[in-house]
Amino acid sequence: MFRGRMMVTVVTPSQAIAAEEAGACAVIPLDAPNMVLKTKEGALRATSIAAVNMIMDRVLIPVVGRVRVGHIIEAKAMEAAKVSCIDEHELINPITTAYVPETTQHIAFKDSHNGAYGYVHKVASARIYKQPFRVPFMCGASDLGEALTRIQEGASVIRTAYPADEDTHEVAKTFETVRKIADAIRQIVEGDDAKLYGLQTTYGVSIELLRMVKRQKRLPVPFFAAGGVFMPVDVAMLRSMGCDGVIVSMRVFKTLSVEIRLNDIMTALAHYDNPNVLAEIVERSGGYGAKPTANG
Repeated sequence: MFRGRMMVTVVTPSQAIAAEEAGACAVIPLDAPNMVLKTKEGALRATSIAAVNMIMDRVLIPVVGRVRVGHIIEAKAMEAAKVSCIDEHELINPITTAYVPETTQHIAFKDSHNGAYGYVHKVASARIYKQPFRVPFMCGASDLGEALTRIQEGASVIRTAYPADEDTHEVAKTFETVRKIADAIRQIVEGDDAKLYGLQTTYGVSIELLRMVKRQKRLPVPFFAAGGVFMPVDVAMLRSMGCDGVIVSMRVFKTLSVEIRLNDIMTALAHYDNPNVLAEIVERSGGYGAKPTANG
């Protein structure tokens, strides 16, 4: 459902409708732009249920609810609100570790190579235990080890982590994270069993998960690029680097023609390997595409 598509962060119903009409696979509601929330309230917080319901009442595509890392009550509230996915978001002020004790997970696995049984001893601090939930989770990762840890915890979608506010995040950081994860996957694909067992110890994940990455030559769940993404040429580049889709920044709604820009992003996702199509997009949007013309 998510591969080759875009999710869009939105505040108003009209923005959500524009994203839906452009072909977005999901929208991520916010109460207000991050900078506004930080100025008004001093910190970022989980999206209110009222904001989620307002968007859900206006669109038919999936709606993603953002919650604080480790806040199981917020996650349960989002599930009760019938969101389609929960984003355990690292930039929203986390709850203190005093209220979320570290939990030790003993994750059992069977080694298909020699038939032996064993377990991975993993300490996960302040993370939601996702298995009891019926709704899938999306989590951020800054490297392959973190991505695999989140998958082992139960994440169904991985996105690049946000090292800065979405409003000010530079897309160069997103490229850096995608490249780092792609390079690490390449090392797994080219490595032998000894390499896999070494990474099992380093990452603290099951050998079966590492073998799955080696077989598929990619993460076993959809992988989205997030942070500063709103230019079609960047979207095409991120797809060519192995991303399944992108999370479009709210900055897309500051462009002169939102409809054109969102449609160009969808075209870039679908035709990232077609230079003729990309050339048309670049010409229409003026290179990077900061100011698309109203007539396309």
